[in-house]
Amino acid sequence: LIVEHNRTSHPQTLHPYLTLSTAAISSIMSSEAFTLFASPDTDVWKKPPSHNVYSAPTKAVPTKSLSQFKSAKITFSADWSEQYDQGGLILTFDSLSGRERRWIKTGLEYYNGTQQISTVSCHSWADWSIVPLTAFEDTKTITVLVEKVHDDLGLGLWIYYVKQDGTKEPLREVCWVYGDDDASGTDWNLTVGALAARPAKDAKSDLEVQFKDFDVQWE
Repeated sequence: LIVEHNRTSHPQTLHPYLTLSTAAISSIMSSEAFTLFASPDTDVWKKPPSHNVYSAPTKAVPTKSLSQFKSAKITFSADWSEQYDQGGLILTFDSLSGRERRWIKTGLEYYNGTQQISTVSCHSWADWSIVPLTAFEDTKTITVLVEKVHDDLGLGLWIYYVKQDGTKEPLREVCWVYGDDDASGTDWNLTVGALAARPAKDAKSDLEVQFKDFDVQWE
């Protein structure tokens, strides 16, 4: 089962996801391809003093506790053409105690005519980092990976670009996820999904992003 949040008029087909059990899911994955269509003026972005939008279409696996998250990986491609066209993974954190929503998105973003591997991390406000895709390889098919990592200094999420040969290239470490007063993550529900967005308001058509090999692992 996956959940679609699609704000466009395009019909889409849900593909079956394989789970180890219905009582205690430890893996949700599928090699089936699916497509998201993002209309113009869709985005996930938060910038002071007051801009806060979460309007991009997504396709997500069932929500679970952040404490159970292990990793998420997805492969995707598109014909990028408009400024800020984007696709990839989005992790959305919703608090059980009423704190403000947080999120992380990572994938490809088309910026100033260049395909950029992009990560945006939003705690109170969003911050953004990019590196040209050509710094890693010349390819149309993109794979990104988010992993929970516990090292000698503590706990965080590592975000990687995965090359065609399987090599993991580190993009960013995000440490606030297990911070505050709840290092266990039990106060937060996590929704992991595929994302497509076309922020350009004057674009004449939708962005079409093809996804495959969507794999989410839980402890």
